[in-house]
Amino acid sequence: MGKFRDWLSSNMIFRNILADFGTRSAYTGEAGGFIPYFQYRIGPYQRDYYLYFPKEPFTIRYHNEVFNKLFEYAGDDIFKYLDFHFEAFPEKSAFILFLDRQLTERLKKSYSKERQIKLESAADWVAEKKLVLKELAEVSREAISRDLQLVIDSKAAGETDEAEKRLDNLTNKLEQKFADAIERLENSKALLPSAKINLNNQNHLDKLVQLFYLIQNLQNPNNRTEQLFSGFNNIDLATILRLHFREFADKKPNTVEKNAKASIDKLRPNDPKVQKLTLAMEEFFYS
Repeated sequence: MGKFRDWLSSNMIFRNILADFGTRSAYTGEAGGFIPYFQYRIGPYQRDYYLYFPKEPFTIRYHNEVFNKLFEYAGDDIFKYLDFHFEAFPEKSAFILFLDRQLTERLKKSYSKERQIKLESAADWVAEKKLVLKELAEVSREAISRDLQLVIDSKAAGETDEAEKRLDNLTNKLEQKFADAIERLENSKALLPSAKINLNNQNHLDKLVQLFYLIQNLQNPNNRTEQLFSGFNNIDLATILRLHFREFADKKPNTVEKNAKASIDKLRPNDPKVQKLTLAMEEFFYS
C-alpha cells in the first residue's frame, strides 16, 4: 500500500487529488521510523503502562496508541502513566517537547467531553514538568555560580589552598555534569529509529564487517591514490554498524569499534576469495 501511495504521489495530478481528499501524508505504513518516547512491546495486550502491538508499528499507529492508552486512564492514573514513560526516557526535555507538540495538535481536534478532559490533564502534567525542569536548571546554575564565587573570594583573601580545594570541587561537579550529558546523548542516540537490519545467520557477522572494510578501502586500480570514499574512517564504520544493525545496537561506540577491529583482523587479504571479491568491486565501480 505504501509503495502504491508513493507511486500516486509521484504524479502531480494524483498528488493533488490525494491532498484534496486529505489522504496525502508524509508518513508511510512501513514499520519503525519513530523515536520510542513511550515504551512499547510486541505481543498480546496486557493491563500495564506499556504500549502493545501485534507487530512492529509504523509512526502514526505508534503516536495514536500513545493517546489511545492514555484514554484508558482517568484522574491520577493519567499522571502515573505519563510518569512511567517519562522516567524511563533518558532525555527529559525531548520527551516533554514531543508530548507538548502532540497535545497542542490533538487539543484542536474534536473529541468527546471525557477525552478532552483527559488531554487537558496530560497538558497540565506537561506544564508541571516544564516548571520542574526549569527550576532544576536554575538551581544548577546558581550552585555553579556560588561555587565559583567562593573560589574567587578565597583567592582574593589569599587563601590559596582553600581556593584550590574549592576549584577542584567545582571541576569535579562540572566533569560529572558533562559525563551525565554525554551518557544522556548516547542513550538518546540508541533510541533513534534505526537498527532494524538483522543478520539471518550470525556466522556471517565477521564477513559483514569485513565486506564493509573492503568497500571502505576500495581504490581505483588505475590510480591507487583515488579511493572510492574520502573521510570514511573506522569510527564511521562502527557508527554504521551500531545505528543500522541489531547485533551492534545495544553496544557502546568504543565496544563496536573493538568488535569491528577484531573481525577485520581475521581478514586474509591474500585469500583468493577476498582477492576475487576486491577485483569484482573494482571492475564494478571503475570500468
